[in-house]
Formats: sequence, C-alpha cells, structure tokens
Amino acid sequence: MVVAEAVPSKVSTKDFFLHLTPGKLTGLKNVSDAQGRLKVLALDQSNSFKKFLRALYEKQGKKREPSYEEIRDAKLEITEILSPFASGVLLDVNYGARQSLNSGAIAHGVGLIVRLEASKDPGIASELEPGWSVPQIKKMGGAAVKLLVYMDVEDAKATKGQMDFVKFVSKECQDQDILLMTEELSYPRSGEDKGTPAYVARKPRNIFASAEMIGPYTDILKLEYPANIKTDDVKTQEKNLNALNEKAIRPWVLLSAGEKFDLFAKQVELAMKSGASGIMAGRAIFQEYFDYTDRADQKKFLQTTGIDRMKKLSEIVDKYATSWQKRVGISASDHLKAVPSDWYSTGAVASGAGVQGEY
Repeated sequence: MVVAEAVPSKVSTKDFFLHLTPGKLTGLKNVSDAQGRLKVLALDQSNSFKKFLRALYEKQGKKREPSYEEIRDAKLEITEILSPFASGVLLDVNYGARQSLNSGAIAHGVGLIVRLEASKDPGIASELEPGWSVPQIKKMGGAAVKLLVYMDVEDAKATKGQMDFVKFVSKECQDQDILLMTEELSYPRSGEDKGTPAYVARKPRNIFASAEMIGPYTDILKLEYPANIKTDDVKTQEKNLNALNEKAIRPWVLLSAGEKFDLFAKQVELAMKSGASGIMAGRAIFQEYFDYTDRADQKKFLQTTGIDRMKKLSEIVDKYATSWQKRVGISASDHLKAVPSDWYSTGAVASGAGVQGEY
C-alpha cells in the first residue's frame, strides 16, 4: 500500500507561520502562554512510570507490576497539582489523556498535547500506538500531536524508516489541521551506554542533523540539549546551542530527558538565551515523587518542591526565551493581514465539493 507523505515546506519559516492554517495556529496558541512561550509539562511516559512504581513497590517489600489504576492515578495527581503552572500538558492515550479530561485534572485553559506513537525502546522503528491515530487526537479536541522518533543519522536504513514515519504523520496532521510537535532522541548503539566516548562525541552531530531533517515536516521541534552540562565548558555549550538554533528552522523547545532538576535548570537558561521558545519537561520536575512510600508525602512533594520547580522554570523561560512569534518574525498584525476575505471558500460557492478554500 502506498502511503501519502507530506511535502516538505519550501517557503521561508516566516511565510510558513504567516500562513499557518487555523487549526494549527489555534493549537499553537493553546499550548503557549500569552507571550508565545511554551511551558509544557510532559507526562506521556509509560515505561518510566512502570519502572518508578516497580521500584517503589520493592521499597515497600512488594515485588509486583503496577496496575492500570495505579499508573493512571499517579498521572492524574501530578497533572492536577502541576498543570496550573504550565501552558500545556503532554499526556498519553493509555493512562492520561481522556482520563485527565474526564477527571478534571487538567487546569482550565491549559492545552492538551497527546502522544501518538507507541512506547518503544531506543533503536526500534516507530509506529502508531495500536488503535490510535491523528484523526482521533483531533476528534477528542487535542490541541496538538506529539511524535517521538529515535534517530541515529549515521544508520541510513533506520533513518529512512524513521523519516518515512515522520512524513506520514506530518501529512496526517496537515489533513486534520492539527499542530505537530516532533521530538528527536539520540541513543547509544549496542555495546555502548550514554557515557561511551564515541556516543558522547557523535550525539551533538546527531541532534543537529535530526533537527535539519525533521524541521521541514513539523511545526514545533522538541530537541535534546546538544552538549554535556557536566563536562563541557560554557563556551562549548553556547556554541552548540547557537548552532542548533540556526539549524532548527522551526521554533524549538528543550526536553529534560530525565536530567536532575538543578542541571536541567542550567540547561534551560542557556538554551533560552540561545533562541529556544520554551520547554517540555517531565521527570526532571517530578521524578522524586516516586521516592516516597506514603501517598501523603508524595502529594506534599508535588505541592512544595514540584510547584517550586515549575515556577522556577517558568521564570527562566519568561526572562530569556524567544517567543515563537519573534522566532519566526511575525506579529498579530501580520497574521491578520494574511487572511483574505474569502479564506474559507476562495470565492467558490459553498456547496460541498466546489469549495476550494482552507475549509
């Protein structure tokens, strides 16, 4: 079966966003703050939550798998307490998206971003979550689709497969007129770990190349920190961040990748100063929640440390981030002028198949 793919945008980034379709623009505004900066709480993890809960149960002397309800309830509690301090919340279909809507856990006015891909280990080809799709995310009222692809650009076969998937999802999001936020993640090869010198050396190059390849097919990029915050000097980090900002033809946000909070906060400041438009962070904010064996203590952690961390990250983003509008060089006035009077029909009689406009 031949699958239709998106055609990469050949227009300038400014023109791309100047003519962003209404559904995509609405989604982007829904997941941004009033100044066009993104402060997204990422809670779409599946395997990480299972791992955290297994470790918690072992600490309690209970070696077992977490139930659906236990994973769901942890996500709902974190969402309810921390989402008021976010512009958007990223959730999975399995335990969080509809569950948070039905329970009222997502704070009013906070945009819902929904994970599309199945949870896979690094290096395994991406695919849709079984039974899930872009049209379903649009139908449920999601503001945006999030897609993760693991990338090793030196592996030509794997890269082609991942990019084919990106193109397919891009076309689906075009057809449904919904914002697409695409995340790249590097990964060690067989026999390596994240500290292996060869992996450490190629990781920034992999991030740069991935951003360049994915950029034309997405609306917002979710990118890794292209340096080692622990070992690289500040000049190297700034050089890599500036290079990434140039190669990312779309507004981009920094992901936390499970980094310790204090280190992530430093990454955020440097990334925002280099042109990033915000963050999409999860484990760096809440992972110690699972260190507590008592539910009351877990909740107290979120109400104190968790909220403090959200506020601190928000302050850094507010102070240093480049709004997506400034990043692409357009204003609300520019956007208004880009709308022709017959945008919905292009002058055609609105009788169904004869309509040639955006809608």
